[in-house]
Amino acid sequence: MHPYLADTRLRKEERLLKKADFDAVFETRQSVGNRRMVLHWRENTLGCPRLGLVVGRKFGGAVQRNRFKRRVRELFRRNKARLGALDVAIMPAKGPEAAAADYDQLAEAFTALLNRLGTRRPVPGAKAEN
Repeated sequence: MHPYLADTRLRKEERLLKKADFDAVFETRQSVGNRRMVLHWRENTLGCPRLGLVVGRKFGGAVQRNRFKRRVRELFRRNKARLGALDVAIMPAKGPEAAAADYDQLAEAFTALLNRLGTRRPVPGAKAEN
């Protein structure tokens, strides 16, 4: 287990900060989504997961945007051991369900996305079926 995964803090090294990092995640075109959020991902070589958040002004006012980001950061922090070595960019879904969601609803949506993500990622060392 990577030392970062044993720590429950969200360190600076676990965040996507540069435009190039975000662009690399979006260029892979790998994503899963539901009514509350969309999760884009790509594998990284760092050994720890990294989180990036994209919340535009159309989502709502500053209070709503920051509340969504705080909640997603907390969900990421609590579930980072499940992610492995991934760069993840999370956006709220279009529609009123994302803006109106409370923490429990976002947690349920995030867990569902992680489960779907696990079924889409190839298992390291496994042979691809023809």
